[in-house]
Amino acid sequence: MLNNKALQVPYGTRDVLPGEAGARRIIENKLASTFKAWGYDEVVTPTFEYLDTFAAAGQLSDSSFKFFDRRNNILLLRSDMTTPLARLVATRLNEGPAVKRLFYLANLFRYEETQAGRQCEFNQAGVEMMGAAGPSADAEMLALAVASLQAAGLNDFVISVGQIDFINGLIEAAEVTELQAQELKRCLIEHDVVRLEALADGSRMSPEQKDLFKELPFLHGGLELLDKVEACGLNNKSSKAVQDLREIYALAEVYGAAGYLRFDLGLLRDLDYYTGMLFEGYAEDMGFPIIGGGRYDTMMENFGRSCPATGFAIGIDRIMLILSRRRQLDNISSWDVLVAWQAGCLPQAIAQCMRLRRSGKTVKLAAEPFNQSEAVDAQRANACDTLLYIED
Repeated sequence: MLNNKALQVPYGTRDVLPGEAGARRIIENKLASTFKAWGYDEVVTPTFEYLDTFAAAGQLSDSSFKFFDRRNNILLLRSDMTTPLARLVATRLNEGPAVKRLFYLANLFRYEETQAGRQCEFNQAGVEMMGAAGPSADAEMLALAVASLQAAGLNDFVISVGQIDFINGLIEAAEVTELQAQELKRCLIEHDVVRLEALADGSRMSPEQKDLFKELPFLHGGLELLDKVEACGLNNKSSKAVQDLREIYALAEVYGAAGYLRFDLGLLRDLDYYTGMLFEGYAEDMGFPIIGGGRYDTMMENFGRSCPATGFAIGIDRIMLILSRRRQLDNISSWDVLVAWQAGCLPQAIAQCMRLRRSGKTVKLAAEPFNQSEAVDAQRANACDTLLYIED
């Protein structure tokens, strides 16, 4: 007798049903076509890596799924794709152009408290540009992010753009301890305004610095926001970060993508490898980011190669959930033709199926003989647009 677990899927995973699987494939194909049109080449990395690979990149966490192989090596189901791609470029792609433009479609694994839009196994599409530094590459990331979300079927979204050195510059100027700096950053990641204010008040910052830290979670806006913060007398690091954002935004305007952007100067992400511009994208129907990325210039050093890099990842499952809530997800499977047949006419029916498929039609062949009335019912049941009935 089967126990309950034999009929269930593991926590945080789910079955993808007919129709939904096809809808996902359509979105993936649209994203892949967009990435290809922008000059990116697809790569595929293993579903699991040596734990040492993620440890070398400093990307181990309690949320990772780990297991042993038969040689007692510790393996890890990939929890993000930037680390495997950094390993790939450092070890396998030493030839060819100096700038590597790569994209991927992958399932990833991370232990989460599951809810709508958040699973332990999830699907991503993403791009990485390795070998390119400066605002031009970051502007390309933002413009491609906009184009990708549009290709996936979204138009009403906002991409929040920050710069980690703006925050690092404020922390340096405040002369807080390393522990205080980490706690301040954790508050920004978790949007814990109360804790952030308490930390600022309990520090030796000047009154002006305390006020600026307290305001960080609310520093959202357009170019006028950059004017406002520059008037606060920033140090060199923060000032350069603001100038970097200005240059990125100017290029995003040329791409026609600036209308989707807003600045969020308190933005931090929970991956700690970012070194410059970073961003997250949101839509009304989803409480989690649907896209995120940024610059990570030091990641490749962990694999013995110095290489600037920037990239982003899109949550395909979250895109599908948004489209489903809006009743815009095409998850109805259909075919062009059902070929039904009278008893004794199966060979002729098979021949007709092959002829139709060669002409580009999608075709189902009835699995058993039908009379004419049964064939009409079978056409509807099999979601076929037309019926071809083969009889003597």
